[in-house]
Amino acid sequence: MPPKQDAPQSKEVSPSKRVRTAASPQRTSSSTGNEQPVQEQASSTSTPSGSDHAPTSTPSTDTLPSTDTSVSTNIPSLHPTANKQSDTSIAPASMGSAIPTTVSSELDPQHTSTCPERLMKRIRMLSTYSNIEANTFALGHLLPTATWGTTDMFKDRSKIVCNPETNEPINIWILGHITNTWFIKNGTPDNQCSITILPLSSTLGQYASRLLSELSTPTLSINEYDPGLIRAVRWQSPHSGGTPTLFNSIFDVREILKSKSTMPKLDILHLEKCALVLIETHLQRYRQKDEKGHWTISKAQFELQAIYLLQEPSIPDPSAQILGGELIDVL
Repeated sequence: MPPKQDAPQSKEVSPSKRVRTAASPQRTSSSTGNEQPVQEQASSTSTPSGSDHAPTSTPSTDTLPSTDTSVSTNIPSLHPTANKQSDTSIAPASMGSAIPTTVSSELDPQHTSTCPERLMKRIRMLSTYSNIEANTFALGHLLPTATWGTTDMFKDRSKIVCNPETNEPINIWILGHITNTWFIKNGTPDNQCSITILPLSSTLGQYASRLLSELSTPTLSINEYDPGLIRAVRWQSPHSGGTPTLFNSIFDVREILKSKSTMPKLDILHLEKCALVLIETHLQRYRQKDEKGHWTISKAQFELQAIYLLQEPSIPDPSAQILGGELIDVL
C-alpha cells in the first residue's frame, strides 16, 4: 500500500462564475474508473509515510487570479547535465533547480472545442493562474523556489512540496477532462480514492510526467508516446486506521469559483467521464523498498485536495452506464 500522506489545509482562490447542481443524462457511480487509485505498492510490512489526512480540504481566499504570467514555448530539457541520484536523502534545493517551473500552457483545440467563449475565458485564466499570497499555482506556472518542506515538532512536511517562506504546501491546479475516478469498492468508500484526467494541453501532460520523474528517486522512465494522463490520489481512511470516509471536497463551479465555504458541494455522481474539471493537488512523495528490502526508492505523485466541476460532458457516453459499482472505461 502506498504511503499515507500529509493533507494540510490550503488556501483557495476565486476566478469567476457560479453554479447550480444539475444532473447530466448519465451519472457515474460511486466508483468510476477501471483501476485502483495507486498502482505503486509499498511492502506490506512497511509503515506508510505521511501523516494527517482529512477527508476534506478547505482552502480559503478571495484573491482573484492574475492573468499576466509569461510562459515559454516548449518544455526545456530536464537536468541536462545532472547525474541521476539513487539516494533518497539527496533532493533538489528547489523546484526551479530540478525542473522548469514555467512551460507553455497553450490549449489543444480538440480538448476545448465544446467550450463556449465565456468558459474559455475562465479556462485561460485558470490555466495561467499564479498567486503567491494564496500559495496556489497552475501546473506549468509553479513557484520556482518551492521545495520539499521541513519537519518541526508539530508537522512533517518533508514529503510535500512547500513554499520555503511559510513551509506550507503549494496548491497546484490542473485542468482536464475526466477519464477515470475511483472512490468506492464493494459499496463502501475504499481506503484510497483517485481521479485521472486528460489535461487540456498535451504539453502539460508531458510536463507532469517529467515533473514526477525528476522528483522521484531514482528518476522514472518516461514513455514518449504516453497520452499524458494525470492522476491524483488521496487516502480516505484515517491516518490512525478505522473506517474510510468518502471524499467530499467536490464543488460546483460551473458559474463561479470562490471561497470553498461559500460554494455548493456535489457528490461523486457528478464526476462523469469527459466532464471538465479543475483539480487542486499537492505534490508529495512516498517511499518504497527496493529488491533488497532497503528504503531507497522515493516516488512523487499528485495528492488530491479538491475537485471543481466546470462543465458536464457535452456528449453523453452510453458506455459509461454503471451497474453495481462497476467502473467506466478510460477514454
